[in-house]
Amino acid sequence: MSRAKSFSRILALGALLGLVASGFVAAADGQTDFNGVWIFNPERSDDLRAVVEDAVGPAATQGDIKKDIVRIWIRDWLLSVLDDPDSAYLTVEQTDKEFKTGLGDEVAIYYFGREAASRGPLGGTLKATVKWQGDQLLLEKKAEKDGTITALYTLMPGGDSLIIAYLLKHKTLRKPLEARMIFDRDEEAE
Repeated sequence: MSRAKSFSRILALGALLGLVASGFVAAADGQTDFNGVWIFNPERSDDLRAVVEDAVGPAATQGDIKKDIVRIWIRDWLLSVLDDPDSAYLTVEQTDKEFKTGLGDEVAIYYFGREAASRGPLGGTLKATVKWQGDQLLLEKKAEKDGTITALYTLMPGGDSLIIAYLLKHKTLRKPLEARMIFDRDEEAE
């Protein structure tokens, strides 16, 4: 799997904790229904390129090359997704037991109530969980020591837009990378 595809999955799953938007569409079991195909709306989302530049830093090393090489790789990995046309399409399939989500052809499966192992972008193992927080879904991926990725899914009132709040923390970054991405429902895919 390419690094861009790996990041696409993480970026789609990714979300900033604490973002709260009211309103939801209820699924048959009483939970919010995130099912569907969603199209990234860059005009309504944060400027992802600027967010990456600010949090990750420049493309050149600035001292400790061993530390900076990982930071530069993360930067290149994040920016490569922005040029991937598949990254514009997010698929979500949810049941009472599973949450499947991903960009383009890359869809990852998570199980409610069960921790799973996931491969990180640098090849390490991440522990992944998905759980409800009221009407929102929280996906968390944690590395043993280097960082965490969280994604909070919130359905906007009316059910036509989905907010994914993304937070990436890694010891090599200048500061945590926080981004808010908005996806609109693809009515043609329904």
